Parts: sequence; structure tokens; C-alpha cells
Amino acid sequence: MASKVSWHSQVLPPINSSASEIRILQISPGPPASPLQCSFRVTTLDNQDTPYDALSYAWGNDNPDAHERIFFGDTQIGVTPSLANALRRLRLPTETRNIWADALCINQADDIEKSLQVSMMGRIYRQSTQGAIWLGPLETTSPSDAQAALDTLTWIAGEQDHPPHWLAHEPKRLAASAALKSLLSVSWWNRIWTVQEAILPPKATIYWGPCALPWSTLDKASDSFFNGSAPAIHAEFWSNGCILDLQAALRGLGASRGEELFQLLWRWRYRRATDPRDKVYGLLGFRSDISLPSVRMCDYTVDVRTLYYNVTVDLINMSTDLQPLIGRGGEGSDIPGLASWAVDWSGVEDPSRRSRSNFWDHRNWWHFGGFEADRGMYGVGEGLRVEDSGAALRVCGLKLGRVALVDEAPVDMPDEGSVASILHSYGNRWGRLLSRYQTMFPDGLSNGGMTAFLGLITGNLTPDGSNDKDDFNPWVTQMVRPQSIFITDNGQIGLGPPNVRTGQELWIIGGCRAPVILNTLPKASQQASDPSLAFHSECFVYGVMKGEAVEGREDQVIDILLR
Repeated sequence: MASKVSWHSQVLPPINSSASEIRILQISPGPPASPLQCSFRVTTLDNQDTPYDALSYAWGNDNPDAHERIFFGDTQIGVTPSLANALRRLRLPTETRNIWADALCINQADDIEKSLQVSMMGRIYRQSTQGAIWLGPLETTSPSDAQAALDTLTWIAGEQDHPPHWLAHEPKRLAASAALKSLLSVSWWNRIWTVQEAILPPKATIYWGPCALPWSTLDKASDSFFNGSAPAIHAEFWSNGCILDLQAALRGLGASRGEELFQLLWRWRYRRATDPRDKVYGLLGFRSDISLPSVRMCDYTVDVRTLYYNVTVDLINMSTDLQPLIGRGGEGSDIPGLASWAVDWSGVEDPSRRSRSNFWDHRNWWHFGGFEADRGMYGVGEGLRVEDSGAALRVCGLKLGRVALVDEAPVDMPDEGSVASILHSYGNRWGRLLSRYQTMFPDGLSNGGMTAFLGLITGNLTPDGSNDKDDFNPWVTQMVRPQSIFITDNGQIGLGPPNVRTGQELWIIGGCRAPVILNTLPKASQQASDPSLAFHSECFVYGVMKGEAVEGREDQVIDILLR
């Protein structure tokens, strides 16, 4: 969604959201350089009598000093330069053009109207004539190079038989590939609302400066690489990553049409939003098969912490386990006061503070690793308990130990490499870790220490061999490479995120297939008789992944509060 604009009550006609009424912006015809003259028309989605295009754009600079003026009769309204450019690009020379644009058609200063209208956005985009996707001006790209990039996409999509003639010339290929990279790097691709705005309309057109391209062409160009119909593309289009960017963007949008809500929220977690609540609202409502019991509609009177608590609790209840807590890799939150267990769907703005864990890898091992560390313990499937106005999650837990030593994780971790190269480069560090531990705890690892260590780095985590792997390459590349090895005070060897620290506690908690790292809280935070701890991350520990640690220790399981 776009951000708030200065608004004058005399310009907005009243609407009845309960009758599915919306405002349509009507752009009067005019030459390119003339002022933008507009008016509103009210229509209802239940009996639509005014065809319209639904605008999708990135809000851009919302500093009032940068606003541009558009006119409603004699009344001027300030809008962002991005919106003004979009309206100017879409204006027709001789006919009125009907547009739905969120910043103008919704009273952004009225939280009640905003909540009701945003809850209707799925219908608004679905019932539009088409989506009008404004990517912005060309900036430093020349019109001819921009058009060459679009011509390349048209050829890749199979919509013209012969490649553009200029592909025989290296300088032109370089310019076209750079232009395509620029097209796929504009801020539109990084906004949360553009996910549904790209998916829902019956068709869409991309507008980039003076150039235009049907969305379907972009979609077919991406699909061609997966169905084998793509022509051989010159190296210039691969070397700068633009072809991979195209595939990633379009395949992600395609996956969003059918994946589970938890995955959907994670997929787009790092897209930007003016309001952090839109990280949830921007994804709910555009599919009829996904919903949350506690979030029936967009409600901007609900604060972001309460919303994120409710979403996390709903996801836990829907999955009947603590799967929604996985994959964060020890990542914190930018939202003050958010409980450690509640997922911060706004993500972390500073990339250097983001988790190095790959959520999708962790999800894969959660589902297909055969782990059940909490076997036999009281889990959330028997009833989730949320206390302290939603700020505390009551679970049962069994403490296994305290982190005593952590691997020296490299500052610049390589993003790739063969298993042999990973094991070779990490071997010296791991050797120092084991030597240090033996010095600190001479009897800590005993005779099984090396067995546990080798089992951990190869992914063969059960002493009985029930999950032994012939091919441990995926485990090493996906889990060992981006994480750190730690050893507890009682000799258990585990694998966790690089920010695992000495003094943190290793627990098994009901409803979680993997052990977890928890942080102790200051005594001032102990507000109940049961211990209070903070969730840090899930981890993987040799010898406990099948519930071995729980057997015979049921009397040591206690209630704890995650805050």
C-alpha cells in the first residue's frame, strides 16, 4: 500500500464499506505536460458499473516537501512523486481513465475506513479490468535499452520466432542485460502489497517509463526455463544474474498461489511495508483457502505486538506443534517488547543482523529429518496456553544442560563449496574446540565424544543408527556450513546458529521436534512461580533427536514460560 497523503474532507465522497462500496479515481484526459485533473466516482463491487484498472506501485518518497500536486477541480492535493508519475503515465490523451489507487481511493487518515477497505482489496484487484503495474521512470536506462530488455523477454517467452537482430552485437547485449537487471531491481519488487497486486488481477500490464509489457509475457519467459522451451541465452544475461532474478521473482509469486500460510508469510517476510502490520494484512485475504482465526480482517486499531502474538499463536494451533518458531536462527526483533517466541514478521532491517539460517532448509529437516526429540512429552496439540495478556507462552520442558563452549564461527562464511572443502577448512577449528573442551572438562566427552562429533557433522544423529545417511552432503552444506558447533557442560554436542553463546541453556520442550536453545532472564523478569526463559533458536544435538533424553526422566519435566 502507499503511505498517507494530505487529505481534504471536501474531496472524498462518502462510501459505505458494508455495502462493498469503493471510490474510483477518474483521470481526465490531457496532454503529457498538463496538470493532472481528477475526480471520484463511487461504485459497489456487488454491482459493478464502472470498469477500472487497479494500480500497483511502490510508494516512494513520502516527504511532504517532495509531494507533487494533482487537482480535483480547484482543490489541490499532494501525492508522492511515484504516484504522480504513475497517474501521468496512465492518463489517456482523449478519454477518461478509471483507476483504483489505494493512497487516493482510501481515506488513509481514518483507521476504521482503512481497515474495512483494505480487507476488500482482494476483491478490488480480482474484479478489476486489469492490473496496472507501475515500475517507475527509467532513471539512467535509455528508452532504447529498456525496450531491448522487453524485446528479449518477448523472445524468451516464445512470442516471436526470431531473436532480436541486435543480439548479434555484444555492446547492445550488455546494455539490454543491464536494463533487464534494472527492471528486476526496482523497488516495486520489494513491497509486500505487490505480491497480491501481481497475482489477483485477471491480467496485468507492466509500465516502465514509456515502455509497456503484458505481465503474461514476463510469466511465460520465466516458465520457459523450467519447461525447457527457453532459447539459448547469451552469457551477458546470465553473468549479471538478471535471468536468475527473473526466475526467482516469478516462481516465488507462482508458489504463493498454493502454499501454506506459514510458508507464505516467511517467503515474503523481508519485503518492505510502511506499516509492519501490513506484513500480515498484505498476504491475508487474497486467497480464499487461507485464514487465521484471530485475524478475521485488517484492523489498524490493533497494535503490531498484539497482531504478531495472535498470528504466531494461530499458526501454532493450526500446526499443533511449535513449527512456527523454527528457522529464525537466533534472530532478534526490531519491535520493542515483542516476546521472544512471537515471530517478528517485519523481519530485521539490517542485513548484518539477520539470521544466516535458511528457513527452507530448516523446514525441510523439520518435516523429513525423522526427528522427535520431545517424544512422550506434553505438547501443544493438547492445548496451547498463552498467559500474561499474550506475552508469555506456557510449555513443558526438560533441561539438558548449559552451553559451555562454542565453535569459532568464521566472520566471512563462504556461501558455497564442496563438502570436502567445507570439512577441510573447518577441521582445524573443530579440533581446537574439542581440545579446549577436554582441557576444561577432562571427563566430559568420555569415549563416545568422537562418535557424537562425527555423527553430528554427518547428520547421523541417533546412536542406534536409525537415521544414518549414505549421502550426508545435504546435511553438511545446508546445516553444518552455516551454523556453529557447541558443547554443553555435561558433554552433549550440538549444532546451532552462529550467535549461540556460552551460558545459554539447552532444553527439550513439548511440541518441538528439535531441542532448543533458551536464554535465561533477569530475576526481575521472573513474574511467576514457573521459570521464565526467552526463546533463542532450535538446534540439533547428537543422541537426543529421537526422544532418548526424555525416556526415564519424565519426573524432571517442568512447566516453563517463554517470554
